[in-house]
Amino acid sequence: MNENAQVAEKARIKPLPDKYLACDHLPDPYNERDLTSFMTLWSERPDKTLQDAIDNCQTAEKIVSVMQDICGEAMSTNKIDKLAWCNHYIDELRTIELRKYDEITSHIFEYMEQHCKRSAEEIAQIKQD
Repeated sequence: MNENAQVAEKARIKPLPDKYLACDHLPDPYNERDLTSFMTLWSERPDKTLQDAIDNCQTAEKIVSVMQDICGEAMSTNKIDKLAWCNHYIDELRTIELRKYDEITSHIFEYMEQHCKRSAEEIAQIKQD
């Protein structure tokens, strides 16, 4: 009976993948569920600042870079389905990037007066720098 309990406990312990041990926040481009979850969450979450939009788009470009490597592998092994899959997700990521940049720049232009309010001292300081 005790031996069965030990075997059952060992079966429940599963080592974590290297990705989680390395604290890598990027989704796994080989895992479609992970990739679509990232895209959905990123697409629905508004970027509060231009820097946030740039950082998020840089993250997406890192994913695109890995996806392009996957495309190269698919081309070399003549896997047309995998190539189409990669190109679809690359196009989707780039579409989200463009939309995010449009949203943040439209927000900046809409509230330009608030962004440009500077005192004469601040303007002089900027000119000196």
